[in-house]
Amino acid sequence: MIIDSRESSVLCSNVEYYAGMARIPIERMFIEVGDYVGNDICIEAKSVNDFYYSVKQKRMFNQISNMEDHYEKTIVLIHGKASELAKHLNFTEKRVIDKMKRRMVGAMSAITLNTNTKVVWIPNTKDAAEFIVACFFNKDKKVDLSKMLPKKKRTDDVRIDILTQIKGITKEKAKLLLENYGTIAKIASSDVKSLTNIEKIGKITANNILKALNEEKEVSY
Repeated sequence: MIIDSRESSVLCSNVEYYAGMARIPIERMFIEVGDYVGNDICIEAKSVNDFYYSVKQKRMFNQISNMEDHYEKTIVLIHGKASELAKHLNFTEKRVIDKMKRRMVGAMSAITLNTNTKVVWIPNTKDAAEFIVACFFNKDKKVDLSKMLPKKKRTDDVRIDILTQIKGITKEKAKLLLENYGTIAKIASSDVKSLTNIEKIGKITANNILKALNEEKEVSY
């Protein structure tokens, strides 16, 4: 990890400490783009005040543009609490701070929607330092983002799709119900005894069917 030689903040001290614990080599040198860089990663760290005024003075997007020109993975890390906004100006009025926070959050959304840069806001400085170190520690690790449960596939029959949303109803059971009753309306107007006469439909599933198709309130499982 290369740290900009001009960095002398509490955040930087924490980064050096956690990097040492993680056995990540550190080099200090002048960096034109970013504060913490290495290989294809560039992290620009800003306090809530620094970020706010970078946005207000229209420097932030220029910085992001330069980061994206030189690195593949770019991150703007904001650290500090919202209550620290305008603290140096001795503002205590909540209305003023809330307005500044809205402007800051708006800029975060604009960056997220209009650039390839990720924006992360961590109020605690130590946690922010750990995040920076973790980025470099995990940079070569692959993450399995595959879904644990496959998404249900739709059939060509909307009626079957509706019935299979009911707990305990498979596509096979939905087809049996429709073969015996013909329509969803007739299934809904049946009773537990009638439903349990159908193969593989027990009392619990029968009650689930009637509740889902007739309940006026929200049905959840």
